[in-house]
Amino acid sequence: MSNVVKKQDISLSELFHALYEKKLTIVIGSLVFAIISVAVALYLPNQYKSKSTLIINSESSSKLASLAGNLGGLAGMAGINLGGGQDNSNPLIAKELVTSQGFILKFVEKHNLLVPLMAATKWDPVSDELMIDDTKYDQTKQIWLFGDKPTKATKPKSEDIVKEFKERIRLSEDSKTGVLTLTSEFYSPKMAQQWLILFIDEINETIRQYDIEQSTKSIDYLTGLVNETKNTHFLQTFNTLIEEQTKKLMLSKVRLDYVFKSIDPPTLPEKKSKPLRAIICVAGTFLGGLLMSFWVLVRYFSRTEST
Repeated sequence: MSNVVKKQDISLSELFHALYEKKLTIVIGSLVFAIISVAVALYLPNQYKSKSTLIINSESSSKLASLAGNLGGLAGMAGINLGGGQDNSNPLIAKELVTSQGFILKFVEKHNLLVPLMAATKWDPVSDELMIDDTKYDQTKQIWLFGDKPTKATKPKSEDIVKEFKERIRLSEDSKTGVLTLTSEFYSPKMAQQWLILFIDEINETIRQYDIEQSTKSIDYLTGLVNETKNTHFLQTFNTLIEEQTKKLMLSKVRLDYVFKSIDPPTLPEKKSKPLRAIICVAGTFLGGLLMSFWVLVRYFSRTEST
């Protein structure tokens, strides 16, 4: 047993001796990695994160539920869904829209975000302008430089646009409280905030307009039934349904924060969120020292085995 311990002690001593002999090499190598890390950290552009805390707006839902309480059977007779207003499915739809490819592409096109989203490289705080990568987009000719013969019709691929957008705007949810956090990260702090405001408004407006459209169609359909029937019982039923659909339509029109309601509106970030330059420098230096130590030991034992 003592022989084994002695052999281990000698091995450890030999290990530290090899590292000590080449300490200058390790130090120099670590410094080189440190310099590279600093250069990388300084090269990476600043990014800023805007954040908004949201809850599901349940005010309209509770009102609609009370309105529809005793009319479910009557509505079913006419093929009308009284839950067509802001029902329980709307929050789920709103969350899905955050990552929906079709919705994202329409949002990017509607607000002219394609160039800053796909071609921006950094933000100049002095001029308050985005720097555009001229190898991707020609601002003079206003064309994307993809392929051998780019034209006005040339654009980035849809999946690339969606992927980049999802990297910029993200939704998280607290499983215990149900509170949602929507963040937008970009080179320009103002644009990060603006994109988040627009995105929340667009989701609310999309679902709100859909519900308004459905309620309007229901009212038109029921009005047609009223004009066609002479049965007193059915007339009373249809008029009651029209009244309730009208109330739902009114509630849909009056609420702008239709599904997502901001507890904290999108912030204007003052401090950068990326890059974490200190961490990059420390991690790079540590990695350099580790790799250099490993390289020294490999060379040392390679020479030992060959002799």
